[in-house]
Amino acid sequence: MSEIPKTWMPKVQMRRIVCHWTAGTYQASALDRKHYHILVEGDGNLVRGKHSIADNQSTTDGKYAAHTARLNTGSIGLTVCCMAGARERPFDPGRFPMTERQWRTMAQAAADLCVAYEIPVTSRTVLGHGEVQRNLGVAQSGKWDPMVLPWEPRLPTEQVGERFRELVRAFIDGVVPDESLGADLDAKILGVALKGSLHADEEAFLKVESLVQDVGWQLLNASRDTLALLPSGHTMPLFLNCVFLDGETVVPDEAPESEVAELMMSHGYVRAAAAAAALELPLVFDLEKNRIEIGDKPLRRSTKPPEHRRWVVEPGDTLYALAARHLGNGARWHELLQSHGQPFDEASARLLAPGDVVLIPGLAGAAVSEELAPPSIEALPVPEELIWLDGSTIHALAAGCVGSVDAGLRRFAEESIPVILAECLASGVNTRTQIAYVLATSEHESQCGKFMVEIWGPTPDQKRYEGRKDLDNTQKGDGFRFRGRGYVQITGRHNYRFWSKRLGIDLLSRPDLTYQDPSIAARILVQGMRDGTFRPAHKLPRYVNDDVVDFYNAREVVNGDKARVDSGHTDDRGTRIARIAERYLSSMS
Repeated sequence: MSEIPKTWMPKVQMRRIVCHWTAGTYQASALDRKHYHILVEGDGNLVRGKHSIADNQSTTDGKYAAHTARLNTGSIGLTVCCMAGARERPFDPGRFPMTERQWRTMAQAAADLCVAYEIPVTSRTVLGHGEVQRNLGVAQSGKWDPMVLPWEPRLPTEQVGERFRELVRAFIDGVVPDESLGADLDAKILGVALKGSLHADEEAFLKVESLVQDVGWQLLNASRDTLALLPSGHTMPLFLNCVFLDGETVVPDEAPESEVAELMMSHGYVRAAAAAAALELPLVFDLEKNRIEIGDKPLRRSTKPPEHRRWVVEPGDTLYALAARHLGNGARWHELLQSHGQPFDEASARLLAPGDVVLIPGLAGAAVSEELAPPSIEALPVPEELIWLDGSTIHALAAGCVGSVDAGLRRFAEESIPVILAECLASGVNTRTQIAYVLATSEHESQCGKFMVEIWGPTPDQKRYEGRKDLDNTQKGDGFRFRGRGYVQITGRHNYRFWSKRLGIDLLSRPDLTYQDPSIAARILVQGMRDGTFRPAHKLPRYVNDDVVDFYNAREVVNGDKARVDSGHTDDRGTRIARIAERYLSSMS
């Protein structure tokens, strides 16, 4: 772990440390060096900024590191170089996600600075930029760095801040272990025990060496941070990210493949959640019993490579986001292929650009039958009151209303809005106000179909899906098997059984149809809101009809969380969704 050279810490008085990320690549740019005192690059090395810490003792001369609005005097700016193209909601870490190595190095650097400047470790003196407004009462224009952990994105920002300060205190006290970051874990894959598995921060890690020697997988090849493993009985390898939990092991840039493979075998781990998702097997993680098990059925033996669907990259697309949308888990981005059929590694992933072709597995062979094809608006009778609903209006809804707010959603809106509108007509949801609220719900719940499958961690909340009686998750693995899917994501065996009977389609054995067939997703969204199936007694016509337009309380139709204020927002969900509905309504005039 890097330590700050003493020459970088002049003897001056400083009051606090504010931590950031640069929203750039893993290398410190000239602009980054101008704004921060100390920077942590992707390899964990420290870089000194243009301005000395002493320059921020007084900022009246204008020559100082400007990192935190109205709080630069007496503040040290410490940052990690990462998160270019990141999006807060829905969370997307971009092409350069903050790594655990950077996070720990930043904590070590903060500890060095606290000792050198006698700064106490409190929520007002050692904090992230995203905490400044809440902790110090100084507005920061919606800053959220570095308060989301890409490896644990659902952790609340308050807990992220406290976890960081706990790590800083541990470094100061010298109680951080030099090697393993986690505790021993009892782990099995399909009943086979693995050695050396660990859990850290409620996440499980499997030792590469044990997967090869104990489970019998083959290590086909290894790049700098990615390995190809071939499970027994499989004809296609799994491409998994390799991590080093000791915080010290680094693969040299020019290391030969044999040396890389040796390092990964001796020191490397893969995330259990990523392995389970790649195998398409359920994962049960019992943290209290310190036990994890992947799979309750044999590995599926495939006789031919999976078919792939071509996806042309547009601005805003990332491999993580594409994997989250199409495969249900952003951690599965290694399964996406380049246009020539080769897997992506970290280097090629960073070069992804609009116009590139990405091959997504398993979709070309999963085409739905003709009887399930989504209805077209042209094939349906249009009521007189909806005569305004023509091609130009649909384009305005997708390109004008949504595109003006988030250009990255336009592509998904253009695909989903015609399908949802057709279902609205077929289901008798035919007033402007009701249609506007249905579309607003789709945008809030799934980003207009951009995220049609619940992103799986599993998070602590997702772990509680397993065995939930109200969801009728009675069988092992039901939590993952019946995770959320669709324009408005249904969850649990009970809901999949209900919609199977109602639609006459077996969604229990084929739950992925809920998102693979847009017409099914649209029928669940529209009919569920119309008839109050999501929350009995809360039907859309109760709140939105010819006489009443209550977009705020209409949130009760899907979820009773209208008063919830999400991190990074100043208004509650009911107000935000109502505002989205107003935007759609204005595009229909």
